[in-house]
Amino acid sequence: MKKITLLLFIISHWIVAQETPQTPAVQVLARPQEDKILLRWAVDTPLAWKQANAYGFLIERSTISRNGAAVIPIEKKQLLATPLKPQPLAAWETLAQADNNAAVLAQALYGERFETTAPSNDLGTIYAVNDELEQRFTFGLLAAEQNYEAAKLAGWGFEDNTVKPGENYLYSISVAIPQEDPIVIENGSVYTSLDMFEELPKPIGFVGSFGDGAATLRWNFHLLQHLYTNYSIERSDNNQDFKPLSGVPIFNAQDPKQDKSSSLSYIDSIPNNKVFYYRVKGKTAFGETGPYSDIASGKAVKSLGFVPRISRKEIPTDSTAVLYWDFDEKGNDLITGFEVRRAHRDRGPFETVKNNIPPTARKTTVSGLKRSNYFTIVAIGKNNTSSESYTAFVQPIDSMPPAAPKGLKATLDTLGILKLKWHKNMEDDLKGYRIFTANNPDVEFTEVTKATFIGETFIDTIPIKNLNDKIYFKLKAEDKRYNRSKFSELLVVDQPNVIAPSPPIFKNYRITPQGIELEWIPSSSKGVIAHVLYRKNNRIPEALWEEIAVSENIIDSLYMDKSLTNAGIYTYTMVAKNEAGLESTPTDLLTITWKGKAIKAEAIKFSGLVNRELRFINLSWKIKDITVSEYRLYRGKAGNQLQLYKTLNGETTGYNDTNLEINSDYWYGLQLVLPNGRTSAIKEINLKY
Repeated sequence: MKKITLLLFIISHWIVAQETPQTPAVQVLARPQEDKILLRWAVDTPLAWKQANAYGFLIERSTISRNGAAVIPIEKKQLLATPLKPQPLAAWETLAQADNNAAVLAQALYGERFETTAPSNDLGTIYAVNDELEQRFTFGLLAAEQNYEAAKLAGWGFEDNTVKPGENYLYSISVAIPQEDPIVIENGSVYTSLDMFEELPKPIGFVGSFGDGAATLRWNFHLLQHLYTNYSIERSDNNQDFKPLSGVPIFNAQDPKQDKSSSLSYIDSIPNNKVFYYRVKGKTAFGETGPYSDIASGKAVKSLGFVPRISRKEIPTDSTAVLYWDFDEKGNDLITGFEVRRAHRDRGPFETVKNNIPPTARKTTVSGLKRSNYFTIVAIGKNNTSSESYTAFVQPIDSMPPAAPKGLKATLDTLGILKLKWHKNMEDDLKGYRIFTANNPDVEFTEVTKATFIGETFIDTIPIKNLNDKIYFKLKAEDKRYNRSKFSELLVVDQPNVIAPSPPIFKNYRITPQGIELEWIPSSSKGVIAHVLYRKNNRIPEALWEEIAVSENIIDSLYMDKSLTNAGIYTYTMVAKNEAGLESTPTDLLTITWKGKAIKAEAIKFSGLVNRELRFINLSWKIKDITVSEYRLYRGKAGNQLQLYKTLNGETTGYNDTNLEINSDYWYGLQLVLPNGRTSAIKEINLKY
């Protein structure tokens, strides 16, 4: 075949700045249509590409789901009876004559020699391939991406017309490698469905800017690079009849890993003072052409040709500046005059501060200087054009410090993360702030920032496990001349209490018949809001600690435990709580034996009934809420002559006395013996028989 000179081709995302992976693989794209699915694939290294073309490709389709339900087991189908290989050279003739991309692809597959001539511009770097195989590989894929029909002739594309709506598919493209061949080429796969079909969008952000004899057209390729591989531009001079600007597609020729831009641009040479209209459309790797973009229009105008240059500046006072500039006198007749524009920053935005300066003027005085002034001189052309000088920085002598910062606030959490916020100073030449802190407001503050801090929110981590309950902050503002303001108002920040208080200490106790009186030394820590007393009954093996008292008056140090009901061995402990909810460790345990409450005679209901007919006296008693081991019954002829008469078990509630003499006075006494050996007072009654 004849030698081919390639001037411009699209480089797709899968071959720009080709990097050889460890294992060659098939890369696959899919594009659903309304009634079919289009597939495109390529092998990603030259040698594997050549071998794959010789062996051919197989396509397996797996039906993953149908109408929202998973297909179990997955339905797998081979779509080709034999491997798909490049068509014979004779099959390419018609398509190659109609499209140069098909001719290039046929030459890459079948040509005896394959040579390219790289253009001399920057795009020449993309054609710097190492050898003929890489040339065939690179330009073959480039050409296939421009013509889907050619890609199908090469065995790199397939249309699946047997798909159905509601079904989701996984296509797997593999190389039909014989078993005896040791090469490895990984399969490629893609997930798609008819339900994923979307209309192609129009190009985004198409705009035009017009200069002297040229229109620069730009649009965003980044957002649609997954769809469009190249673009074509059309131009019209009446907004009706559009014609393509070039038969060569427009694409991004940069390495996507290095190119940080998101726009493509094209410069069209046009005559001045005539309106032109432009539109752009994209083309996919499957041969589809998308809709046109919005129309961009405008006209080129002759540039002014002369540019002012600020040559000198003077600052006679703190509020005025004299600017001098150069401008070729040949341009005086082309302009209406000059303007002075000013901004706070070199990048602008600029505002006009003086206009109507005569065309012959080469200096002017500007008043009302700010702390920082970036000036530019603009020549205003008679043809509505202009030219602008580079900026010149003017700053008067500045010894005036900024105002002290205001609105200082802070938050400090229990992890020690501090966030300071304040209002922004309004000075034009403000550089930033300096932050100072101290643990004592009466000592010298230490600067936290080692350099000027820029911003109005400062975040830091500070140690909070110390003995200081407050921390103090001040700010100073600093301008670009390093003038510092006075301190801001002092900010006091309460440190979160993360240290548990010290425990109270048991000092003394006293056992009484009414209960146990406890005395303690309160916790010495600051911020304590309560002392909590706990008790446990040791005679109950599974007994838990019971909270019996909370003393919120931290000065109190005495408590009488009157809630005891039964004698026993009791253990006490205490903790202190602070306002942060932290508890101290418990006090040393205090274990006390209590014999129970004293039982007075009034607590015993003791009565008797004389029965002379049957000759006995019935004695009965009732004891409430007291466990009794035994009862001791006393009898005598007088109250002071009582003697132990009977001993009865603790479950007895009465006794009949039959050992009696007629016409005698009897005194009876009843005494309780408790389980711990304690005895009650004797309850007495008098009966006459």
